Parts: sequence; C-alpha cells; structure tokens
Amino acid sequence: MPPSRSSAATRACDSCRRRKVKCDATEVCANCRISQLSCRYTSVPRKRGPKVPGTPRIQRPQDHGPIADDQLWLSPVSYTEHPEPGEATSSSQSGQLANIFSQPVAETTLGPTPEWAQSVRDGLLAFMSSALPAVPALEAVNKCIDVYMQYTFPTTPMVHEPTLRASASRFFSSTGTTDLFEGQTQQEEIARIQAFSLITALCASVSSVMPDSLLPHRQILASPCLEASREMLKAIEDYDIENPNSSSIVIRIFHATALQHLTGKTALSYFILGQATLLIRHMRLHSEEALMSHDALEGQLLRYIFWQLYAADKASICLSSRPVLLHELLFDEEPSLRQSGETLIPLLDVTRPWYGESFEERLLVGFHFLPRLWSSAASLIFDMRLYARDNQHANKAHLTQTYMEFLGIMDGLPPWLQAANVIITHDDGEAAQFQKTAFWVQRCTVLVTFQCLRLVILQQCIESKVWDVMGLNDQALTLPMTKIGMVHDFVQTLDDIPFVYLQVKGEPTVERIRRVGSVLLEIIDNVSNETIIMRAEHYFTRLLDLLARLDSKSSDVLAELKELSQARRRD
Repeated sequence: MPPSRSSAATRACDSCRRRKVKCDATEVCANCRISQLSCRYTSVPRKRGPKVPGTPRIQRPQDHGPIADDQLWLSPVSYTEHPEPGEATSSSQSGQLANIFSQPVAETTLGPTPEWAQSVRDGLLAFMSSALPAVPALEAVNKCIDVYMQYTFPTTPMVHEPTLRASASRFFSSTGTTDLFEGQTQQEEIARIQAFSLITALCASVSSVMPDSLLPHRQILASPCLEASREMLKAIEDYDIENPNSSSIVIRIFHATALQHLTGKTALSYFILGQATLLIRHMRLHSEEALMSHDALEGQLLRYIFWQLYAADKASICLSSRPVLLHELLFDEEPSLRQSGETLIPLLDVTRPWYGESFEERLLVGFHFLPRLWSSAASLIFDMRLYARDNQHANKAHLTQTYMEFLGIMDGLPPWLQAANVIITHDDGEAAQFQKTAFWVQRCTVLVTFQCLRLVILQQCIESKVWDVMGLNDQALTLPMTKIGMVHDFVQTLDDIPFVYLQVKGEPTVERIRRVGSVLLEIIDNVSNETIIMRAEHYFTRLLDLLARLDSKSSDVLAELKELSQARRRD
C-alpha cells in the first residue's frame, strides 16, 4: 500500500470527490487504481455552508442506457434529458442547457487553469460518448463543420476552415491527452481556451439551426456545446474583451444564434450580438487602416465579419428590431473599409476537391450582395423618416433616386446565382452539387431579403406619406393592391426555393415571413374590398402553413393575431 498523502489526508482525490465515494487518500487511491483513473489532488476545497439556490442537480442520462462511472464522472456534469435522434424537443427542453464545468473559475486566483479547461472538455466528451455511443466525438464535430461550410459559410464567411479542422482534431480526438490547454505562457493557454470555445460555439450554432435531415444528432449536441462554449468564454472574458480578435466576435455571434433558436430569448440574443458589435466599434474595423496591424488572414476575417455585422445593423434600421450601433454618423471618421483586401487568403480548405479554383471568389461576390441590399434599404428608410419630420435635406427626388438604386442592385445578380444555373441535375458530380447547394443558399437569402424589403419600404412610404416616391398615389385601392402584388411576389419566391434552403437560414427567414404576415393582417383589418381581403387571407394561410413546417413559434403567434382580427371584423 503506498504511503498516505499528508497534504491530502483530510480530503478525497479529485476523482473520488466527483464520484462522491469514500477515498483512502493515498498517493494513488484504491478506487482510482481499480478504475484505472488518473489520481490527482488539485481541486480546491469549497467552504461549507448553505446550498446556493438554483444549484444544478446532477442527473444520470438514463434515457441513453447504463454508463460506467468512470465515463459519467470525468467531471461534474448536470445532464438534461435529450431525445433520441430525430425526436422533436419542446421549447422548455431545448432551453435547458447542460451545465458542463468543474470547479468555478472564481475560485482560482489567476484566472482559468489548463486543468479547469481540461475538465470542461472532458465533461463534454463524456456526455457525447454517452449520448451518442455509436458516433465518435470527432466525427460529430466534423459533421457540424461540414454542414456549416456548405450551408452557412456562403452567407457568413467568418471562419478559417483549416483552423477549425485542426481544433476539432485537437480537442475531440479519442486520444486521452491531458495537457490540451497547457502552454508556455498564459496568453497561449487563453488562446487554446478560446479555440475550444469557438469550435463548440460553431457546433451549438449549427446544431440549433439545421434540420434533422442534415444533422441527425443536432438536438443532442446543441445545448451541451453551447454551455461548454459559454463557460470557456466566461472564464477568459475580461482578457478577451481587452484583447479582442476575430474569434472574440465570431464566438459571440454563434452564441447569439444558438440562444435565439434554443431558448427563443430574443433580448438575450440581441444583447450578446450587441457585445460583438461593440467589439467591432472598439477595434475600429470600419477603418482600412485598423486592419493593417493584423496579419493577412486575421485582417481578412475581420473584414468579412465587419460586413456581416454591418448588414445585421442595417437590418435593425429596416425592421426596427434593435438599437443601431454601426451607422456611419456614429463613427468618428469616414468609413474607409473596402469590401476586399489586396490579397485573397483562402478561408476554405483548398485540399478539398469540391471547392474548385474560383468557388470562393464567387461566394464572396454573392456574400456582398446582402450588405448592399440592407444598406441601400436602410438609407432610404432613414431618409424617409427624416422627410416625415420636415427635414429639408431629404427631398423627394433624392428618395426616388435611392429607391431606384435599391431596385437596381438585383440587376447585378451574377450568372452563377441565376435560377437556371443552381438547379442540381443527375449529371452533376460531387463538386458541382456542393457548389450549386452553396449558391442556392445565397440565392435564397438574397431573394427573400429583397422581396421582404420591398414591402418594408412600401410600408415606410405610407407612414411617411411619400408614396409618390414609388410612383404610387393615395387612391383607395392603389396601395392595398400594390401590397398584395408584392406579397404575391414574396410567396412565389418562397414556393420556388427548395424547402431545405429555407430551413437552414433559421430565424432570419422566419422573421421575414413574420413581417410579411403582419402586413397581411393589417390589410385584412383595414381594407374593405372583399377581393383583396380574400387574397390576403389566402396568402396568410400559406405563410402560416410554411411557418408550421419550419417549426416556428411565430405560426402560433400569427394564428392568434388572425383570430383576433376576425373577431374584430365580426363585431
């Protein structure tokens, strides 16, 4: 029997403490020898006292069958029950995030330790191996990356694929490495914690949005990956805010997306997205000069991240969804950031044969369509609001010209985004199918955005009493007929898009549909012409059916509003 550890005689080793079993406190305790576990005494004893309200209760994942203690207790994990792959989850279940962490970071004096980070990683892998015993963790993570690169990257090129693949191999391989977060300096250790937070944030974001047909195990992965990523980011948050980089912003964007889809907490999602936007302001990414202090790859990522959040900020003007942070008038200098840098650093993994030589360049052309659409529409809406307040600087001729420029953006849609060139045929090889799928995602996003913005602009014209900007007048049926015509175009666009491309866009697509549904309700409420009302109700029913297929809570909300509208009409 090895000699007793005098320094640990009054407490159990880490493994026994976590498993809540009696420990003999020897150099290598009997329990660890039997279970072939690493016997360590690193955990800091907690002060005893009353239990803090809300402390998570540790539960075994019984719905996935028995699991050995040495798997379950690699780190203390609060497991929530997860459905079998393909089984639908309720909103309450999807909102329960698996609480994966060991000792709280606050108990350490120098911030997160490599041992602490390792325990978070080990806890996540223990959960994944128990919940998905037939799917290796690395395979599950790489599948998330695959789906992201094909269905999300075309409209949000914010990551470097080779770096993601390397992080996946490092943190999710089956090897029992125990020094994954060790580094020569604290900055290096923080960088590794950040890398883990990024890859798990991507998995959480993708799993929360994608349909089961593309990611069968998404409902099992989303919440645990999100919680692990948030714990890691929380541990390094102070340093991360003071020393931001592209990952600092992207992690928060992924968190905002995952929270929106998993919990439906829009305010929380916008708050975290606001943090990402404030980091952009802090880093002065609107300035070309600001990117010169970064290496070529980092500068390129920051450039595309700026344009992505710039478009999102312009959307907030158009849809009145949240406060504006990136308006040109708020900068202390004229924005000078160009769409592209002098040298294109590939973000895709060029070793993969299905990308092709010019694929990434074409993707970037389509990507920049969205900031142009949102920026043009936002400028027009902003100027119309100023005009409505008797601002003489916004004249009607200028408004008309801006509207014409907005419409003209679609004239520049490149050939590879035209409908005839994105339809997949049986003769297409793997590379052609992959590329057409990515271009379909872009085409779907651009067209749905454009058709929705036409209606939003019309609504603002009516509110600002400048309908003549669009060549209209205020005669009784002119505006309702124009609205119905635009709704028809919107619904027809949705019908022409394969359903999976609406699914992969998640909440943004739902928001566009919801906005058009609100326009239809307003027509039903305020127009007396029965023909127009019948058409509005017909389109409204079709949108409700589509929202139901997208499994959106908005369908319930709009259905309730429609019932109220019909009740008012009967009264």
